[in-house]
Amino acid sequence: MGTFGKSFSREIGKNTGKWVSNKLFGSGHSTPYRVVNQREREERRAEREEARRYRERQKMIEIERREEKRTLARLEKEMVEREKQLVIEANITEAHQHENYIKVLQSVHMDYAERMDWESILDEGELEYVQSSKELESEIRKYTNDYVDNQIEIAKRDSKLSLASLIIGKFYDKKYTLLFKLASKKDALNVLLGICIMGALYSFEQEGFLKYFILCLAVLVFSFFYLLKIGAEDFNKILKLEEVVSELERTRPTLIKENFEKQDQIYNLYLEQKKDLETTREIAKGVLNGDIQYYTYALNYVNPFEDLKDYGSDISFNVASNLINIDFYVHGEDVVPYVTKKILRNGSVLKEEPISNSRFNEIYQNYVCSCVLRIAKEVFQLLPLVDNVQVNAKGFILNTSTGNNEDETILSVKIDRLRLETFNFELLSPAGAMSNFEHRMDFKKNEGFKPVQDL
Repeated sequence: MGTFGKSFSREIGKNTGKWVSNKLFGSGHSTPYRVVNQREREERRAEREEARRYRERQKMIEIERREEKRTLARLEKEMVEREKQLVIEANITEAHQHENYIKVLQSVHMDYAERMDWESILDEGELEYVQSSKELESEIRKYTNDYVDNQIEIAKRDSKLSLASLIIGKFYDKKYTLLFKLASKKDALNVLLGICIMGALYSFEQEGFLKYFILCLAVLVFSFFYLLKIGAEDFNKILKLEEVVSELERTRPTLIKENFEKQDQIYNLYLEQKKDLETTREIAKGVLNGDIQYYTYALNYVNPFEDLKDYGSDISFNVASNLINIDFYVHGEDVVPYVTKKILRNGSVLKEEPISNSRFNEIYQNYVCSCVLRIAKEVFQLLPLVDNVQVNAKGFILNTSTGNNEDETILSVKIDRLRLETFNFELLSPAGAMSNFEHRMDFKKNEGFKPVQDL
């Protein structure tokens, strides 16, 4: 046997041994030893891969956890900052409003009305007459009906039909609602077109009359259905128009009623304004003639002291020819605050402290004197022939002769017009201004007001 034969015999023997071992140990390409090692390596590789993925997942989880902690910490910090800022803003606002309130108490005198021009009231023409709804009944009905009819015409113009109505207009009836609903379906035309095309193709397979009959029928069916689809829009317009017209007709009586009510409101307002004008003219004549009865009417009608009640103060008065005597009940204990409000720690804390006795008395005195100046100014602005006003400010204080808290006069002052008109109300001190007039006031900064006799 030659060299080739020996080599071929060895190869046959080796491959036969591999085949036997592979069949016995379950591998089609390797020895038992190599199969076991390969399986172990694959298992260890899979374990290492799983461990690597686990480590990466843990890293991502840890990163997300740290990021979440940082986000929560940041949000908590921002929330704390926002809450702190809101507290600071609220404290600043409250402190500012408190200071502004004290400022307003001492500047009541600056908020007086404009001078009443009685002459222009007398010269003012009559109000233009306003008719009642009964007087305008026919006009209101015509106006309302014209409005409704116009809205109906507009609705009809907006519901203009297509040319298809000339061909299938007789089908625009509610009994054909189902037909138009079917035609308006999105895919209905496409389905019918497919059927008609199939019919046309089928017709080409026929002979003679049947061929042309089926083809014409398919065209006619499709054309008719196409017109129905266009007509569906017209049909919907018609239905909508009927609803609009029905709604307008239904609201016609309501609109007429509403227009009657509106006209009556205008008429009643006219009557009130006319009555007010007549009353004002009558008062104007009396005031300009120096009739003291009309002085009282004017003070009650215009009521220039009304907003002083916002400060817890009441007023009564009696009238003489050239002197208005007014009793002003201060109720200062309900008006002047007993505390001060201060901002601490950059606004984060609002501290309330009892106001000092001297500061309270100072505010109280300025408030009383400011109201007195305001009252006198309002009288002079309203009554041009009155030159003197006496104001008796009364406060609820201890009467040492009875041992009870009573309304006692704490300031009595007689103010003349000429002197008051020279004052600069923006810059004066209300308490200091009293020295310009005859007055009685017993006041000490540490003790406050003491009772005095009226002038």
